[in-house]
Amino acid sequence: MTSDSKSLLQINICVLLLGGTALFAKLISLPPDAITFFRSIFACIALISIMIITKSAFRLQSTEDYWLILFTGLLTGGHWVAYFHAIQLTTVAVGIISLYTFPIMTSFLEPLLDHERIRFGNIVLAAVVFAGILLIVPDFELSNQATAGVLWGLASAALFSIRNITVKKKLGHLLSLTTMCYQLFIISIMLLPFVSFQESLTIDNRFWLLVLLSVLFTATPHVLLVASLRCLKATRASLILCLHPLYSILFAGMLISEIPSFKVISGGVLIFSISMYESIHVRVANSKN
Repeated sequence: MTSDSKSLLQINICVLLLGGTALFAKLISLPPDAITFFRSIFACIALISIMIITKSAFRLQSTEDYWLILFTGLLTGGHWVAYFHAIQLTTVAVGIISLYTFPIMTSFLEPLLDHERIRFGNIVLAAVVFAGILLIVPDFELSNQATAGVLWGLASAALFSIRNITVKKKLGHLLSLTTMCYQLFIISIMLLPFVSFQESLTIDNRFWLLVLLSVLFTATPHVLLVASLRCLKATRASLILCLHPLYSILFAGMLISEIPSFKVISGGVLIFSISMYESIHVRVANSKN
């Protein structure tokens, strides 16, 4: 098998596994903060083991790196909790559609942080994404569970966007595995005070589902992604990564019988199309610089 073929296989398996992650918000009968806490603990142990085997560096390069890792860890933890909460309030489809507004959020936040003007094209794209959000929101009553789910999904997207910008601009010199390992540890510490240990992990297969989520659906795809990006071009990787929402919705339909309505599908098509365009546009621009 050639290096290119191996990388393609790795990233496709990665995206397939990432697509299954959302299901655990429905399958594990625990609050989102508890799911995120145990996911982080188990995944951190798995990544530390991998880093020891591969002799990867644990030590960061400066005091500033440690503070930035702390900041991005808090953002990642908030992003995961909000994302799982969104799915528990609504459906996998609505949760993943709301999350995938993050590329447009990034296109607005990044120029502001760099003191640059926002492109007019991004304003047009944002208007299309807003139209997609209107399609998936049943009404604007906060008491409506589906509407609350969309808002939590958007909050997750905002945290994810800020986290990605920070990692790209300030932590790009670090190994991806090292960054992720520290972030998982920080999330565990962050959520420790909020987790009730009175709830048993032995009922409803909670323990094994958490191990599966952490090791197979969190640590494994991250390792595969890092490995695949060594050979794949950025544009090709972006196209494949955009299959993540599609897999999530398909898995939800097949395994837990969550079939999205026509309005949700229409809103999703609008948002995913813009997200795919913006993700590829940014990666192509970065590869030329």
